[in-house]
Amino acid sequence: MTEKLPVFSVIIPTHRRSALLRRALESVKAQGQNEGIEIVVISDVLDLNTDLVCNAHLGPGDIYIRRNGTSGPSESRNLGLSVSSGQYVLFLDDDDAWHPGLAQHLLEGIKKIPGMPLYFNCTVVKESRAGQSPTILSEVFLTLENSLTQAVYVKNQVHMSCFLFPRSLLDHLVFDKTMRAYEDWDFLLSVFDRCFPVHVDILGSRVFEVDDETSDRRGNSVPAKDFNAVLDYLYVYRRHPGATEAIKESRRSLLMSVGLSLAKELL
Repeated sequence: MTEKLPVFSVIIPTHRRSALLRRALESVKAQGQNEGIEIVVISDVLDLNTDLVCNAHLGPGDIYIRRNGTSGPSESRNLGLSVSSGQYVLFLDDDDAWHPGLAQHLLEGIKKIPGMPLYFNCTVVKESRAGQSPTILSEVFLTLENSLTQAVYVKNQVHMSCFLFPRSLLDHLVFDKTMRAYEDWDFLLSVFDRCFPVHVDILGSRVFEVDDETSDRRGNSVPAKDFNAVLDYLYVYRRHPGATEAIKESRRSLLMSVGLSLAKELL
């Protein structure tokens, strides 16, 4: 008898954030569609608390891997892609979560729009991580309808946790492990080069942000005014050339706003 493949694989890279990871896993397990969801957690460091959380919350159909090598989410996501088996793939940061009912809404969505990448609404949660557990400060609903446009080739527009991808669309795509920042955006553009996503009006992710000194988020999310960020933008631009004159001009204007003048032909 052929084993039935899961409908969804949710890939969660993690790095010594067991309390936040617990929140993420609990939100996925609470969906009520566990038989159709495969959770893949990839830890890039040996951490007993992460082990304990995964042992407590992952089931026999889930996967937990403690990998070796350079730390960082790109290699973890690539490994997660290689071992997962769901028909559709979602990425979830270890400090983010899902709203109740997301899996059921996505099942309905893929029946109406089969084989297409989808993106959905979210809430943005501001929190402080000063104590043993996070303190939520505010939560705001964010509708993403019409938020994803061709201007995404100038600057990222939608958080990675708000997308659903058909596995076939991701064939041979990987996250660039050499990038210091914006590897999510670079990966998304590689997908968009193949097929542009469709918005579905459902509430999906809780995107958690920390604006104070308690932030433990890795990576670089500074604006383009930072020199290293400008180099990262240029790297993405070179990998994904502007398809139209308008995109090239918008890229040029963004870089000029931080003091870098380049010909449109280079963008």
